[in-house]
Amino acid sequence: MRTFTRGAVAALILAALLVPARALADSSTGRFTVSQNPYAYGQAPVFMPDGRVVFAKDFGDGKGQQVYISSAKLDGSDLQCLTCSPQAPAAPNGVPAVRPQGNWILFHSWDKRNIRVGSPGFGGLGSALYVMRPDGSHVTQLTALDAAHGSGEGEDDYHAYWSPDGKHVVWAHLNWNFVDDSGQGKWDVRIASFVDDGVHPPHLANTTVVRPANGHYYETQWWAPDGSGFLYTESWGTAMNLELFYCRVTFNAAGIPAPCDTTNTTRLTDSPAWDEQALFTPDMKNVIFMSTRDHPGFFNTFAGLTNDAGLTTDEDYLLVLPLFEAGFLQPVAQESTDLYELNLASGSVRRLTHNGDDGWIIPEFTWNPTNRFLMWTEARYPDGVRVPLPLDPVRQLQQTAGYLQGLKPAPPSPTVPTPGDISPLPLERRTEIGRFS
Repeated sequence: MRTFTRGAVAALILAALLVPARALADSSTGRFTVSQNPYAYGQAPVFMPDGRVVFAKDFGDGKGQQVYISSAKLDGSDLQCLTCSPQAPAAPNGVPAVRPQGNWILFHSWDKRNIRVGSPGFGGLGSALYVMRPDGSHVTQLTALDAAHGSGEGEDDYHAYWSPDGKHVVWAHLNWNFVDDSGQGKWDVRIASFVDDGVHPPHLANTTVVRPANGHYYETQWWAPDGSGFLYTESWGTAMNLELFYCRVTFNAAGIPAPCDTTNTTRLTDSPAWDEQALFTPDMKNVIFMSTRDHPGFFNTFAGLTNDAGLTTDEDYLLVLPLFEAGFLQPVAQESTDLYELNLASGSVRRLTHNGDDGWIIPEFTWNPTNRFLMWTEARYPDGVRVPLPLDPVRQLQQTAGYLQGLKPAPPSPTVPTPGDISPLPLERRTEIGRFS
């Protein structure tokens, strides 16, 4: 792969300039403002073409995490569960992705899998790809079709995204399947054609590995608005150095995509921080991404040390899960994130949000159908539970005391609780709207 240069993305920028742009604020210079949405969706909400919101959430009503659709008012009204029918896979179901035409919704599920780690669609083990109609009907499994017979155990398909024309899907795949495929726990990146011919059930064809299982960590991101390629994250250079890349995809006459290699792939970022969750601005002049840069924490400390030591990325497949749990899934020295914008012409990066200064983690985000604003649902441990770096003992003790004073006393229990009865640490969640002015 070649590193980012002005010339390396000149063709990409030129293609965007030849297409008349909508009358939108220029994200290269426009001020970015953030406001809180009154209604909090689940993580990774997405939009239908008509503005309705599709998201996954566990409402604590016994249904588990399911995929829902609600009105375009952004207030959670007209809520309908799409995966609660007997035809849908069992909960948890998550990370929906709306086909640009609006006629199919892709989602991720653990159904039929016995080995389960993490969360379906976000990474871990056990997730497969499904599609359904926007009313929840015609649920069809797309990947690991023989999982009920044992194949597919120990594998994971996650972070799937549609191409703008709805003809292709890209996703990241993890293989720990020792039984059928001699899996070694390594990731790869796959592209497949989505076939909806009206005769056969919808299915994937021409599934092709476009980034190899080399021990590097991968996570796929959004396609370019013109469909010329997609963004993705890969650990690169030194251990757990997660950088953003862009692969320009070409297909042969049989519809098989070419590999993402040195001829068609561009590295976009160069930082020891965790750079991920990326999409283009509508004019394709910039890339907006999430990063841990500017925030001290366990992951950035580890990545900086491996960078100084020159450790390679070949064993990252063994490091990702423990480092992610140490850096994000517990409150001590936890990383927080913010949104940044990369200008493709100049290579300059500017910070868009400062939510991470208050401990918030910004995950997946998306444009609304008219590209007027970005939306995401972020999370954090509350003040008093979270122990950020650099450590301020006096402030930490004050916040912890305030948090404990605000807790409601637990009702008396007639029995002694077992370790399995310990409640998980609380998380605060809110949905944010970001606009360029």
